[in-house]
Amino acid sequence: MRLPPRSPDFSSSNFFLWEIFKSRFSKTKPRDIHELKEGIRNASGLVSDEMRLKTLLEYCAARTTLTITNGAVALSAACLFIIQHWAISQIWNGTLRMLIIVLAFLLSTVSVLAQTGTKIVLTKDWVVVMCNNERDKLADMNAWLLRINLAARILSPLIAGLLMRLVSVSAGCLLIAVWTLCSWGVEFWLLNVVYRSVPALAVKKSTDIALETVHPSSVGLLEPGSTAKLEHTTEVLPRVANTVPDKNCCGKFGSVLTATIVGWRSYYRQPVLPAALSLALLYLTVLDFHGITTGYAFSQGLPADVLAIARGVGALMGIIGSVIYPFSRSKIGLVRTGLISLFLELLCLALCILSIWLPGSHFDPIGYFSGSGSTPIINQSLNTTVDILENSINLDTGIPEANHSGYSYCSIWTFLLGVILARCGLYMADLSITQIMQESIAEHERGVVNGVQSSANRLLSMIKDLLVIVLPDPRTFGLLIIISWLSILSGFLSYSVYSRRIRGHILPFHRQFSTIFLRNASSDEHDNID
Repeated sequence: MRLPPRSPDFSSSNFFLWEIFKSRFSKTKPRDIHELKEGIRNASGLVSDEMRLKTLLEYCAARTTLTITNGAVALSAACLFIIQHWAISQIWNGTLRMLIIVLAFLLSTVSVLAQTGTKIVLTKDWVVVMCNNERDKLADMNAWLLRINLAARILSPLIAGLLMRLVSVSAGCLLIAVWTLCSWGVEFWLLNVVYRSVPALAVKKSTDIALETVHPSSVGLLEPGSTAKLEHTTEVLPRVANTVPDKNCCGKFGSVLTATIVGWRSYYRQPVLPAALSLALLYLTVLDFHGITTGYAFSQGLPADVLAIARGVGALMGIIGSVIYPFSRSKIGLVRTGLISLFLELLCLALCILSIWLPGSHFDPIGYFSGSGSTPIINQSLNTTVDILENSINLDTGIPEANHSGYSYCSIWTFLLGVILARCGLYMADLSITQIMQESIAEHERGVVNGVQSSANRLLSMIKDLLVIVLPDPRTFGLLIIISWLSILSGFLSYSVYSRRIRGHILPFHRQFSTIFLRNASSDEHDNID
């Protein structure tokens, strides 16, 4: 494996500066100057070697997590292939089948964890270095990464679903396993190409320099003409100590716990904390196309084909948001783009709140907690679906009217419409907050802070899952919708605090409003004098 390129030699690259230094201290003995020169060279070499070692470890970590991700996905698909292809349900009274299913889920969890590590290295750190801190280029690259991700979300389920439906489920599992192994080689090669073609990735700033709180004007977040009062503080953020962990279990656990505490403290002291918290609060929601929403839609009688189309349209709205984002950022600024995007998301998700009380909604929390009534499930199982063609379609509104049994799909269609439209604002807000963190967090803090950010996101997502366990009935799904909307509203308010701190105001046309208000106040004062 080729080591990162060495930094230029001290005596060759800085010969002119060294001659000036030597002339200033011409009265010093030549031997002392020579020893001083050698000492400086050795010290600079140690710092350079330490930086190269850290970047090399980061590079190896990216390759390792990439290998673990693809390997875990391939093994998980292989486990599902074994379950589908061979009749193992009778072995050990079905115990072997259950163990393989549990193993498949554990491998899937490992792949998600490893993928998070790869994502932190590539999309949070390397991208900033590759763009050479050029904000326009960084915005375009972030948008392109999101488009590729969303396009993969559209194509991969479509291809796998068609294969499973036209051929067999076993063929789909086998394709996923083979494709994952083949793509690992291509991804591994691309990772090496990127690392070798961008020399800046092998050069890191020294971690011995104390990190000061980032000034908004230093990262281009302060808009021209803003009246915000900015104070530059020299509060040093903590860094994870480069200590060798103890060999015993207690020592290792203590080291991990200490690193975790230091990481959260560093995250807490970041100037972008309100914006980062707003991003984490977006994960406490059921207003997304995941298994919870899919199960609720199935219970409302929607077929799988319609849900697949809705998921694809939602991803398409996200791609549209990624196209709009660079233009919006260049016209109205980065911070304002995030604020407007979150507001648009809230506005679209208000349709989901409205769907709770529309015809066809099963919202009845009082009946659920009192034990009266029963859950009205249209689809009795995931294997039975309702043919959408059996329902008459209103060509004016596009919403299915009530079928012959008197059931209305107005509620579920309004719910899906709100979720789909909100994808545009959601991904624009995600891009805005991501770029704010990329520009504001110091280089040697990116890994720690973004790791804590991923943990915060997963924590809020886990709280959402716990709420679903507490409120598992379709009659209480409306409460989950309200909680999700309030969580996103809290994220909007948290981001508004950050916007107020950076821009000095929240309203987009505050100067015009202030001018009108002062003009009216002065006219009223003149009228009172007259």
